[in-house]
Amino acid sequence: MSAPAYRVYRDDELVLDVADEPGILVSTSAPPPLPGQGPVTHAFATASFYSATTEGELGALLRGAASMDAFLDAVREAGYRVETA
Repeated sequence: MSAPAYRVYRDDELVLDVADEPGILVSTSAPPPLPGQGPVTHAFATASFYSATTEGELGALLRGAASMDAFLDAVREAGYRVETA
């Protein structure tokens, strides 16, 4: 069974794909890790960020959340739309 997954939108722009499973965080606005450095990982989320303008805010909300539910609540409170993927 797949982990629950969500798509996060700012207005009509897809800004984040996130799944409720430990994994890597992929930025489309930052360069890839340098050789010998591993990717950025997270304890309960696997995510791809698609917008440089929202990545900082979403990353801070993710780092500040204790669970996926808490993260999604914070994202909604910040004015983003969340849909089940």
